[in-house]
Amino acid sequence: MIESLCVFCLVLGLGISASAKTRKKSKNRKEVAARKLARQEREAAMRQSLLLALYQTNAVTGDFSTNSGQQIRVRSNSSQLTGGAAAELLLGSGLESAAPGIRPAVAAGDLIISEFRVRGPSGMNDEFIEIYNASGADHTVAAVSGSGYGIAASDGVTRCSIPNGTVIPNRGHYLCVNSLAYSLASYPAGNGTTATGDASYTADIPDNAGIAIFNNNTGGASYTLANRLDAVGSSAEANTLYKEGTGYPALVPFSIDYSFYRDNCGKGGSITTFGNCTIDTPKDTNNNAADFIFVDTNGTSAGAGQRLGAPGPENLSSPIQRNSSISNALLDPCVGKASPPNQVRDFTSDPPNNSTFGTLDIRRTFTNNTGGNVTRLRFRVVDLTTFPAPSGIADLRPRTSTSVVVTVDRPPCGSGTSNITVVGTTLEQPPSQPNGGGFNSSLGAGTVTLGTPLANGASIDLRFLLGIQQTGNFKFYVNVEALP
Repeated sequence: MIESLCVFCLVLGLGISASAKTRKKSKNRKEVAARKLARQEREAAMRQSLLLALYQTNAVTGDFSTNSGQQIRVRSNSSQLTGGAAAELLLGSGLESAAPGIRPAVAAGDLIISEFRVRGPSGMNDEFIEIYNASGADHTVAAVSGSGYGIAASDGVTRCSIPNGTVIPNRGHYLCVNSLAYSLASYPAGNGTTATGDASYTADIPDNAGIAIFNNNTGGASYTLANRLDAVGSSAEANTLYKEGTGYPALVPFSIDYSFYRDNCGKGGSITTFGNCTIDTPKDTNNNAADFIFVDTNGTSAGAGQRLGAPGPENLSSPIQRNSSISNALLDPCVGKASPPNQVRDFTSDPPNNSTFGTLDIRRTFTNNTGGNVTRLRFRVVDLTTFPAPSGIADLRPRTSTSVVVTVDRPPCGSGTSNITVVGTTLEQPPSQPNGGGFNSSLGAGTVTLGTPLANGASIDLRFLLGIQQTGNFKFYVNVEALP
């Protein structure tokens, strides 16, 4: 059962003197912010989303407006969704490589902290820090001093380093973990790999402490604002070098399966905000409170917002977001989006599988347009309605599904039907998700492997099964992640 805990949030007020040193720091912050803004504007010019968007048509006949961002109502007393609702994948372009080759220099915001936690179910040392390459090109680590880029906590102690010469792919990740108690090492990553640390440490990072990545690992006086690439810390963190803005809301230190991750939809993790996602890469506005979303596997209220979800640490071997190069189509283009077999509403109650009011089953055909084989394919949930949804909003729980055989009528329509296999997707664990998936959960297409790759130009038919714990208006958006 999901339980809400009544807790409080600690906020520490800070006093700042108007010294020359402070004015210099302020100037440095403005320069860093200006560089980040310029980079984000360049990316925005290229970026559009691939979003699994569920919306309501303006007409019962099924004449849809592609980017309407309107809502669907899941009804418990009907075999259909009101208004001929449907699921549609919205495709973007220009996301594969903003710049070819390897970029030798690093600027603030090129590498960012994309997900982290400083406590977990195994206690205070169940920690990880995930770094994301937001530069728009592959990046080769080349520190201004020392042997690599340092990742430090606000005590100034380097927890781990990214060694010189390490190549982090565009939109790829690097994972730093506390080897004493990190509990997510079995979370799926690449082909036959899991989310083990690319680097590790053993010194605990205190609850609500700040973390930063620098362009060197010399430490001491070299850990300055001018050398900082990114930072994240709570409102209780006094050292402003180790956070951006006022910081994320401080947490009550529960040992739960949680993480903070960067918003990659643009709605700040809001369960009740509908419409299309406005971004599909990690949000970085130099304001930790606005950029990061808190999730945990029980939907706990711990002081930083409450929503069901899961940590999803990624390392160098993990799949990379490839929204623009894997297209989709209706499973059966000869019938409407809301009609079987494209979308199926099953009213069979199944409480043990988080489907008290049945399920919604969405089927789509995905085509590999990357120019080479795809050997790993999964989908990350970036927005949905889920626990704790208010009345009138659906509570959806992504869950594992098996393959099913369905009958389709494909073009030329009316010329005959055929049976096809729609492959199920797997809710990837750990962490254990007894309440079903949520924000930041991933669903893997297990039949796409090194041994059985999806060839360039080839297609795969997939299904997304959503348990319904409460009926109402709903949304469901995913990003595609893949490896060659």
